[in-house]
Amino acid sequence: MLIPLIVILAVIIFIVMTIYFAKLVVYPKVLSHDIIKERELEAKAYDESYLSSFENKVVHIPSIFGYSLSGEVILQDNKQAPFVLICHGITSNYEGSKKYAQIFLKLGYSVMIYDHRNHGYNKAMHTSLGYFEKFDAKACIDYIFHVFKTDKVGVMGESMGGAIAMQLAAIDDRLTFCIEDCGFSNAHKLIKYRARLDHNFIISQWTFFTNIYLKLFYKWQFKDVSVINSIHAIKCPMMFIHGADDDYVPFEMVHELYDAFDKEKEIYIVKGAKHAMALKTDPKAYFNAIKNFLIKYNL
Repeated sequence: MLIPLIVILAVIIFIVMTIYFAKLVVYPKVLSHDIIKERELEAKAYDESYLSSFENKVVHIPSIFGYSLSGEVILQDNKQAPFVLICHGITSNYEGSKKYAQIFLKLGYSVMIYDHRNHGYNKAMHTSLGYFEKFDAKACIDYIFHVFKTDKVGVMGESMGGAIAMQLAAIDDRLTFCIEDCGFSNAHKLIKYRARLDHNFIISQWTFFTNIYLKLFYKWQFKDVSVINSIHAIKCPMMFIHGADDDYVPFEMVHELYDAFDKEKEIYIVKGAKHAMALKTDPKAYFNAIKNFLIKYNL
């Protein structure tokens, strides 16, 4: 009688833990627009008065998955200016993209920033680390081409947004460039790494079962969002950025991505920068690195 009870208890624990860790992936604890904006302005990440000097429009773009993508378009006076779409990181929202928007506005680009699914004003669905998000990003690119009639549109992303940007570029060859900052190369490797750091080695091994659960109930798995598997499909010039002291997305991942990409490319490593802190660590050098990349490839 005792053995069946132990088996039943073990099965229950197994199921609960698998669901628990799957939920941590698909429903991360996200931050509000007010919190992100307050944090960014306190850090002087961007000049709010500078951004407000441009024409700014709130947009709501329909996703193919049935919800609306909330965002903002910040426009140059030159209506033929090139465009860039900026993808924010996990738990953040498009307020966190404004520091990058400022760079591109100074370089003559119009900018679109928006909230990913399950982030910011977009409460719909679940986070999929890019599997579904790349199609939302493509909807934004479609909107830019349709409404603003520009012939140059690039994409930039930070952290998860960097991975989304690369997954977008792999399915949309209209893009003129892709810049990723601290994006991951291999999702399963990253999740195992984070589980080991945030919990312990035993928990890190649970990602195998979490992966199966995701496939069964959310229709994607880690290999579907491992950028290293799709990077060869990207046709536009790529810029890879990473902080040398990044211990959230392992630093070596940027070299995995850079080495795997076989087309026009640049890499910019920021010494002393932790995760998603490359711009704040050396704003002037960061600006110049992006500027030189865009000039080099006539973007």
